[in-house]
Amino acid sequence: MALGVPQLTGALSPDFSQSTAHHRRLKQFGAFFFAMTLLLAGCAGAGGAMVETTQLWLQQLQPGAASDGLPQQPDPRFRYLRVEMPGRSPALWVLAYVDEHPMGDIEVWFSALSQVIKLQNGRIVGTHGLAVDWTAVRFDAAPPQWSTLTASQSSPVVVYERDHDEIPSYRFGVREQLVLQAAAQVPPLQLHGSRVADGAGHYAWFKETAVPQGTQNGATLTNWYAWGLHLGQRRVVYSEQCLKPDFCVRMQRWPVQEGAT
Repeated sequence: MALGVPQLTGALSPDFSQSTAHHRRLKQFGAFFFAMTLLLAGCAGAGGAMVETTQLWLQQLQPGAASDGLPQQPDPRFRYLRVEMPGRSPALWVLAYVDEHPMGDIEVWFSALSQVIKLQNGRIVGTHGLAVDWTAVRFDAAPPQWSTLTASQSSPVVVYERDHDEIPSYRFGVREQLVLQAAAQVPPLQLHGSRVADGAGHYAWFKETAVPQGTQNGATLTNWYAWGLHLGQRRVVYSEQCLKPDFCVRMQRWPVQEGAT
């Protein structure tokens, strides 16, 4: 579901703090549309995707709620992301809109709690409303294309750099060197409760290590990505990305459909 595809200008950095007035209006419209869809669907008595998703979130806030009661076949008019993070049960997020960007389209995902995750080529490039937020992510150059890595007969090691701004610790310009390499086997991830576990061996897996650079204090972060097919397109279908060592977000395109290779 795409509410709009604006043109970006300026630096090649997906950055919440440096959005143009047009983008701010678009984001406000996305949030308004999301809220109105909930309201209208509820008033009409429809069991639409938004209402269904909201009810699941409300259930998760109640004592004794099921750890994973997500619909296997939600309303196909919308695009979904199954999201897990520390302290919360799995939940479905909805694609609100897509921003066009020279380094790759940025998908903006909304939760029923007004949280936001921005993904570019499967990587987190901005968040809002989480316990740990990266308000801006900047790459010196575009990270390698997943399709190029999967087409390689060898397992090349690719090195690139990024920096990010982080709250509530108020750390800005945190510089990291990232090392990306194909994984020789399925990573030792806890995939219980996720349908990715059923066919994990059919995906192309990648390990990304982020090492702090310069005078920045911080721990090394390890991220995992699964490359495969979803709705007929090859893309990152599952990832585990850490914003801090003790705060990792698991994201999976939902519902799980095709394989990878």
